[in-house]
Amino acid sequence: MPRLKKCPDCGGKMERSKTNFITESEQGLIAIENVDADICTICGMEYLTAESDEYIEKTVEEISVKKIESHQESVFRIAAKA
Repeated sequence: MPRLKKCPDCGGKMERSKTNFITESEQGLIAIENVDADICTICGMEYLTAESDEYIEKTVEEISVKKIESHQESVFRIAAKA
């Protein structure tokens, strides 16, 4: 996916970096670390890359059908592959 060059919110410069994605599901809190995102250097808005979005969707789906076990009760902490 091409990188965003300008922030859609404030027009600031975007830089590709890593971020963490956290969401709640029926299974508990899901934290996926080190996913690629374009992040605004001015306002801090984060936009996941298409690849990161696909990885997150797949991982959350696997958790919901219990293919991935939590590291702690009701907490799923997943580190994305670099």
